[in-house]
Amino acid sequence: MSLAVLNQVYDETRRLAIAGSNLAAGDFRLTKLVEPLEKSAAKAPVFGQVAASIQRLVDAPADESAQALLDLSSLVSAILYTQGQTTIQGDLEPIATSSLGTQTTQVSAKLMKPLVEALTSTGSGRMETIREAYDQGAFADLRIINLAVAALDDTYPELADFVADRLLPGYGRAIVPLIAEEIDIKGRAGNVRRLRTLYRLDPQAARPLVLEAFENGSKEMKIAALGCLGDSDDDLPHLHDQAKARSKEVRRVALERLARFDDDKTIAIYSAALKSKDLELAAIPVSQNASATLAEVARETVRQQATDLLESKTRTKLGPALVRFHTLLLALQERSDEPTLELLQWLFSQHAALTALKGTPVSGADVVQQLTQVMLSTGAASMHQLLVESRDELPDDIFVNCLRAGVESLTPHEVYKVFSPYYQVGSKSRGKAKQRHEAVQRFIVYGGDRDLWYMHSRVAAAHRDSDGDEADPSRPRVWDPAWLDEAIAQDDLEAVTELATVSTPPLDEYLSTKFAALLKRSARVYELRNVVAVMIRIGHAEATDSWIAAIEKLGSKSSGYGMYWITQLAGDLPAAEIPKIEAILPTLPESAVDEIVAALGPRKQEAGT
Repeated sequence: MSLAVLNQVYDETRRLAIAGSNLAAGDFRLTKLVEPLEKSAAKAPVFGQVAASIQRLVDAPADESAQALLDLSSLVSAILYTQGQTTIQGDLEPIATSSLGTQTTQVSAKLMKPLVEALTSTGSGRMETIREAYDQGAFADLRIINLAVAALDDTYPELADFVADRLLPGYGRAIVPLIAEEIDIKGRAGNVRRLRTLYRLDPQAARPLVLEAFENGSKEMKIAALGCLGDSDDDLPHLHDQAKARSKEVRRVALERLARFDDDKTIAIYSAALKSKDLELAAIPVSQNASATLAEVARETVRQQATDLLESKTRTKLGPALVRFHTLLLALQERSDEPTLELLQWLFSQHAALTALKGTPVSGADVVQQLTQVMLSTGAASMHQLLVESRDELPDDIFVNCLRAGVESLTPHEVYKVFSPYYQVGSKSRGKAKQRHEAVQRFIVYGGDRDLWYMHSRVAAAHRDSDGDEADPSRPRVWDPAWLDEAIAQDDLEAVTELATVSTPPLDEYLSTKFAALLKRSARVYELRNVVAVMIRIGHAEATDSWIAAIEKLGSKSSGYGMYWITQLAGDLPAAEIPKIEAILPTLPESAVDEIVAALGPRKQEAGT
């Protein structure tokens, strides 16, 4: 007899065992298998028993579904067991184990399968799958840990670095043995990541291996080991020596690790570096060093460089000097002591003269932009106030820093009062007015100009705690409600989707009208998705109907990736709307059904249905 149908039943029971037995009610995949099983029962009565078990499961109330699923699974497994071999020959051996705390095995097969493929294969698109799985907590699943550790050797560096910096630290010290046993101090790439991860998880246990790699490892491992030194005063001699190494990369790491020390020799090394070719390596570590003596050295070096530039007899061909000054300013960032603030205020008073300086690849305007970034980084109210008051004096590409200063220091209403006139001119304005309108609009939607923000935060990005993304501190938690009214009036959909938080008649009407227009003209998936997501977020009365309309409109016409972003919104819809959603499933492509069922799973469990 053919076992194809039984194998299908087996696959469906496995799916429901992972997703939850309460999702079996009315399951059309199981229901469609009943008829062929009943026909086969004439030749093999056991098929009739399977069909009856399926019917009991799909008809079972939620509180009886688990037992019904177990009965069906047991019956099918017993039949299939008689048709094959389930044992192997060999001696039993103990399996090494480690405690991993409160891990789970709750990840659905729908998410687990592409994640396993992304970690064990090659090709494009894997990074997005892994990021998405990480955001959904999939790496807490016990079944994925060994694969995550093995991914340290992945051929795609960005993926392997993401695993090392973001994923593995979440497992804690329990995975230390898994990492330590695979480290080769003569290796590269994956071994470098293993050493860094091991040191991060358990510095004390890693120290002997770090010292061995520093003394006898490959070039890459020596540099990695050097980056693990600096937590003990015993490391100072090593760091001092390596700060004078021939290799630029070695000097960079040594200068970074010396930032926590304030002994005389360290101060001397940094002071010399500020005036040498190693300025670009030393500027950021100097800003992080707590030594008052070094801070004074940095201020005097900046002041002298600025004076030389301002007193220069020429205003052109100053490229090399401007490059040094641009870098030197980084030594003052995030310092809020009074002498530093006074120096920054004096430098800012010279912004017109500095802007007039010409050079390549860095100009005077670039220097002023860097200066405003450093002023922002101090967090000082006086610096923020100075930027806000000077917003109309500065070039357009620095205006966003003035806006950022206002957001960080003013109340939401004050921000609206000061900066809304630049937004109210509309997107059809020209010249300076248009640029400033766009700067405000970008800030509302994206948190400001990404290039400028990157310049401001690159230090933190290089040294950020990889337990999580660093939040953009300049984005306000609350916008004044008047901004939303302005965005609706200007038909600025991007700003509306960012600002909308609660349902209001004008907002509801705008979203309904916008959705209808987008649906009619076959808009891009992300446009429909954004509008529906906002409707769901604010509790719009038409949210579910709009989601269904988007799903039915796109149907098989949308790519799997594009459809995914629409289907995932099902999990955010009200639990009371689940029957309405399930009613349309038989009309949709199977791939879309799979996504919707997976998204509805947690919501159905919460609702107890």
